[in-house]
Amino acid sequence: MTDSEVKPPSIMNIGLKYGLISTGIGILMFLALALSAANPFDNTWGWVRIAISIVIIVLAHREFKNSGDGFMSYGQGFKIGLIMILVGIVVGNLFTWFYTAVVDPGVMDIFYDAQRTQMEGNNMPDEQIDVAIEWTKKLFWPIAFVFGIIGGLIGVLIITIFTKKENPEPQI
Repeated sequence: MTDSEVKPPSIMNIGLKYGLISTGIGILMFLALALSAANPFDNTWGWVRIAISIVIIVLAHREFKNSGDGFMSYGQGFKIGLIMILVGIVVGNLFTWFYTAVVDPGVMDIFYDAQRTQMEGNNMPDEQIDVAIEWTKKLFWPIAFVFGIIGGLIGVLIITIFTKKENPEPQI
């Protein structure tokens, strides 16, 4: 390597760093809502979480470009985002599961009550509501995991289109 060549930054290190930052912010938001007796799973906060996630992915991509040669391929940006998603989903869901299972199971009751109220507002019969809530209790965590990964991947696929900066010189 000559002096003019810049060693590319580690995709793994940047993905882990920003994945943990994103997860930490998510956990703090969850705790703030849970401790204030609000529903931390309310979709109202989903848009705030999405906006924060977009900013963090953009910052991760910017750091990758700035700490290297100024370029980032679409594949490199996607890999950084994928690592961030996996860290966020695994660590975030494990924390949330532990909190709701051990520390304060009442948080899930707030969520289930909100679901029940919404279904009652849609004039669903009580029997259907009971079945729906029971299935929600069984499938909540697998669905949270799968939809978190799918949503995250879609976000990274789109964001990376705008943050990539291909090197115009062919790499040998």
